[in-house]
Amino acid sequence: MKSRYVDPFTPDIPVSDPARFSGRRTQVELVVDSLYQLKHGKPTSTIITGDRGIGKSSLLNQAKELAQGDNRLPTRLKIDIGVQKYDFVVAWHDAAKDQGPREIVSGIMEDLQSTVATIFAKFRLELNLGGALKVSQRDPETRDITGVVNQFCTEISKVAVRAKEDGKDGVLIFVDELDRASPTSGIATFFKLVIEKLSREKVTNVAFFCAGITGAIQKLEDEHASIYRTFKEIPVPRLEQKETAEILRTGYGNAKCGFDESVPPAIHKLAAGYPEPVHLLGSQTLAVDTDENISIDDVEAAKIRTIETLRRNKLNSILRRAGSGKYQKILRAMAEYEGDDVPLTNISEKIGYMQNQYSSNMGNLQAREVIIQRDRGVYAFVDPLLKEYIKRFGVLSIEAEDDKDTL
Repeated sequence: MKSRYVDPFTPDIPVSDPARFSGRRTQVELVVDSLYQLKHGKPTSTIITGDRGIGKSSLLNQAKELAQGDNRLPTRLKIDIGVQKYDFVVAWHDAAKDQGPREIVSGIMEDLQSTVATIFAKFRLELNLGGALKVSQRDPETRDITGVVNQFCTEISKVAVRAKEDGKDGVLIFVDELDRASPTSGIATFFKLVIEKLSREKVTNVAFFCAGITGAIQKLEDEHASIYRTFKEIPVPRLEQKETAEILRTGYGNAKCGFDESVPPAIHKLAAGYPEPVHLLGSQTLAVDTDENISIDDVEAAKIRTIETLRRNKLNSILRRAGSGKYQKILRAMAEYEGDDVPLTNISEKIGYMQNQYSSNMGNLQAREVIIQRDRGVYAFVDPLLKEYIKRFGVLSIEAEDDKDTL
């Protein structure tokens, strides 16, 4: 009889426990450097970027854990953090859809107040944003956010002074899902002005640590051309096969389960280098296993269980969101391609259209978050398991008239 186990994989939530975080040594090294520079009076605001589901939030969580003195991850990765441990005052805000500076600052200060109340006796922040933010949607140059910037810098400087007096390393402000913020709200201008103002006032122990999908910095740059120089970017690529193997080895080890050497490459191929499906398939291989040793047959059974049951509704919803007719032809052509990254030349050959005859369809599929552009003329599924779903169940109707497909 198979022993009961605690599922070591976390497909539905970012990894917060350093013991469960695997791979990303280069990115963790860059995180450590940002913390080291801030501790030594050279504030470096940082943004973690990558595709949706690539593990940005998990890495941001690890940065927060490390900033609060948890050295387990760099110790396991054999990374020298430069100090015995870090001890920052931290605040965290998850940006919501179309939030601007006022909402983000309010969220930051609310979380920071809870933090400082437990650290510093009789310390309270004051921030009244009522009427302080006026944003012109028509002319980005006329945005008046000076009031919010001044108030925020005044209060955060108080925390910085108190942190220094109490021997803390500084103040780190974490903002996840930054790409959800409205690009026309003045958020880029806010970050730029705050960082410059703190620098002028010689507040050298405060920095931002953000995360957003690939292109987030570019979207901010559209609003404020010099924002790129304000943040150090840590791009998170798809997992290498050895990183996938490390995630699986760690998870199976925690569940006291062995595995065949053929398992990590098979799961890596199915997951296309994305951590979330690696965790999902890892979890399901444990669920279908009966002998406490994961085999390639368990991987196949886990794949079928995932696309037929666990992910069926979601994947079908993605197909419907894509549209009918030409859209479904494109997705079928992509699913039939052997690799994960599909060139437009292959799609054209399969569907029988010149590239300029379906370019708007490709743009719409990206906007609907069905596919992403890997490189010039190269595309992939946002959810790599959609490929397997289409191969198993096919696509929806492709009978719609082509002249309606691009609407």
